[in-house]
Amino acid sequence: MILANLRHQQLIKLNILSIMAENKLFNGERYLIQTVDKRLAVTTHRVIQKRIPWTLFGNKSIMLEDITGWEEKQTGKPLYLLLCIATAFMIFFDNSFALLSVFFVLLYFMTRHRRVHVMSPDTTMVLPSEIAQTHIDSLLNVVKQAQQSRVSHLKKKSPKSEKVSLQAA
Repeated sequence: MILANLRHQQLIKLNILSIMAENKLFNGERYLIQTVDKRLAVTTHRVIQKRIPWTLFGNKSIMLEDITGWEEKQTGKPLYLLLCIATAFMIFFDNSFALLSVFFVLLYFMTRHRRVHVMSPDTTMVLPSEIAQTHIDSLLNVVKQAQQSRVSHLKKKSPKSEKVSLQAA
């Protein structure tokens, strides 16, 4: 109930219906919230992350009932640290490699961001770093509410389907 009211308030304020990402939805699935750049959407059944068009992979999604947890991690490009160490060893041959080593250290710290990793048994989804911390908190609250709603809906639905299968046998 709370989730439905939250959804309608957001749709009225943002007029989101006309700008939702183009994904095939399951029967009875509805959008709850989506980022402005359309790269991340939360529906009543799953969390969908849209990939960049020129990558080889398509959309990535995790069913809400499969989410085992999430955590914030500092992520960076370890390649830059390896290049920094390699150029640091090159300083013995030529002192000009010192600037290159400092450059790679700076690149590493520039690419280091706090990102939220949503985990499931099969995959891990890394949320975009462009989302502000306050928005990540509200997004995670929406995911929690949707997950609780989905799990309770599946629990109500499963005894009925067991009764039907027992009667058919």
